[in-house]
Amino acid sequence: MARDPLKVIENRRRYNAKHREELLAKGRSPASLEKQRKRRAENPEKTAEHRRLFKLRHPDRVKAGWKAYRVANSEKIAAYYATYSVEHKAEILATDRVYRAKNRDKVEMWQERRKLKARSISAIRHNPDEVYRVVSRAVSSALPRFMRDDVINSMLLAVLEGELLLQNVGARVKDYLGRYNKQYDTFKTLSLDAPMGGADLRRIDLLAAPEPEQEEEEDPDIVMLRGGLSRW
Repeated sequence: MARDPLKVIENRRRYNAKHREELLAKGRSPASLEKQRKRRAENPEKTAEHRRLFKLRHPDRVKAGWKAYRVANSEKIAAYYATYSVEHKAEILATDRVYRAKNRDKVEMWQERRKLKARSISAIRHNPDEVYRVVSRAVSSALPRFMRDDVINSMLLAVLEGELLLQNVGARVKDYLGRYNKQYDTFKTLSLDAPMGGADLRRIDLLAAPEPEQEEEEDPDIVMLRGGLSRW
């Protein structure tokens, strides 16, 4: 009489859960590891299929495992890459040239961003007062003093670490303000599209259309950040 495969799997799971510590200890023994290596060497296709299915079923466990391995073997991995880059230098350069030829626009964008990142880091290191003044002007003075100082400090730290570019300070203020609100739960963020009081009226319907702005002289700080009048 053929056994029900679902019952077999369920019984195996119960056994594994009940004897988990014993199985883990047995799996780490040299004899068990040697058996596993021989079994994998004899059935490479079956082993590859099992690994593929495991990655599909448990992506989080695979990611966490690789992260733990990289942390525990950081020096070993760094030494391997250093040796590999020396032994395969010509191959790496050839691959790099082919990639740059196929993705010229993307490479130029990365290079431009790298230049802007270096310029921002250089600015805050050599002229921190000017960078602080620009960031301070971008953050609204209507915020409470303690909150405004925290947002400014987080943005200055982001500039120093290369996460935030100076020309994006004004556009990214909302992001850092949102991070502060989320971290300290200062304000509750309301959706403009959400209905009010269960009615069909939305908050966005109560907002008046903005009046057309008059052309004003461009802020010299913004011109400076764009590289027009660089003081760095």
